[in-house]
Amino acid sequence: MSRPPLGGLIAETRRRRGYSQTRLAALLCAAAGVTTVTRHEVSRWERGDRLPGAQWLAWLALVLDLPPALLTTAARPTGSPAPTDGVTRLHQLAEQWLRHTVNGDTAPDHTADGSARIASGRLLIRPGGDEVAGFDRQIAELRRMDDLVGGADLAPIAHRRWQQAADRLHRARGADRRRLLRPVTELAQLAGWTAADAGDRAAALRAYRAGLVLATEAGGTALGGHVLGAASHLLCDADPRAAWRLARIAAAGTRRAGSPGLRALLAHRAALAAARAGDGRAAADGLLVARRLGDRVRPEQEPSWLYWLDQAELAAMTGRCLVALDRPVRALPLLEQPGLRRPRRGQPRTGAVYAGWYARALLGVGEVEQACAVGADAAVEAVRAGSVRAAEQTRELSVRLAARPQTRPIRELSELITQLTSYLPGSSTRPGVN
Repeated sequence: MSRPPLGGLIAETRRRRGYSQTRLAALLCAAAGVTTVTRHEVSRWERGDRLPGAQWLAWLALVLDLPPALLTTAARPTGSPAPTDGVTRLHQLAEQWLRHTVNGDTAPDHTADGSARIASGRLLIRPGGDEVAGFDRQIAELRRMDDLVGGADLAPIAHRRWQQAADRLHRARGADRRRLLRPVTELAQLAGWTAADAGDRAAALRAYRAGLVLATEAGGTALGGHVLGAASHLLCDADPRAAWRLARIAAAGTRRAGSPGLRALLAHRAALAAARAGDGRAAADGLLVARRLGDRVRPEQEPSWLYWLDQAELAAMTGRCLVALDRPVRALPLLEQPGLRRPRRGQPRTGAVYAGWYARALLGVGEVEQACAVGADAAVEAVRAGSVRAAEQTRELSVRLAARPQTRPIRELSELITQLTSYLPGSSTRPGVN
């Protein structure tokens, strides 16, 4: 596993502000009211030999005037990064998909991404209704499982199902291939979604690129937009501007053919990415579009892969964007719905994700003890679900709490998050963290 990029960020910001390592250590000690950080400790952080814990991440954010979320993201291990060339390639494929969708251009060759190449050999079995129905049953089963468990458990299964279906597609020709494109694209999207939830960004990007290539070949406008929306969500924390561009491309491509629910979802993806990037006006515009489209959503008329999208979910997505925009008072009524923290169908990840956002909203209005109680529930649910995506919400809460006076609830929550989330793949809590 590669070292996290945090050390380089600390060193670069320190030098830009004209601080020596000794000066930075002194400022941290003065802010925290302790004398335990020395120049040698700062040096170890910058070399990547050690990682600062949540408390020191918060003080670093204060002293270096950096967003806490940026430091939290930089502290994550990079064993499964989202490579720059992989993101660039995804943008290129997204633009090809948009041209094909809007202008009716010829679909790009299905080998363009190197992930949908037809294998040589003679077709032995011709896909019929029974075979496609079999893939559809696998898709439905994976979706049910995704409601109950997180990516840590489900990602290997989803990846294997997708690869098996892709191998079958590679041997198909003509009409046989066209019949298989739609279910294999859906399996690629599920493989990417579960890999993202397991903390494996590189694997998720590969699946999304392959899914977008197949959606373009199939002429699947709505499904291609859904793939891009999921990819935008994947990149929202690490590269919010890239995430915003993907969501905007998806929205443009589905403007005519997309259902109200899909278009509302894509508007929410764009709004959250804009909020993460610090563009409040673009985020507000996205929320306005999402609200107008959300009023038109009828779940029974949406695609099967949007079965989970309802008015409660749309309200919660608005709430989390408002938290990201530092508007917790407006967010609280949207996030305190009991059904979100104890969601239908026993979905621990959904409960954990929105509980994390709810805790951050509570913290924003000064309800520290209640925020700690909700955050503790979220941390437990994140690990029970096996969801790195959910765990990141509680980890960011811990960083924000660390800069506050260390009351007993804050100390207990920080210890709980450290102990629990260290068991998840993709966790930023590892031996050598202080």
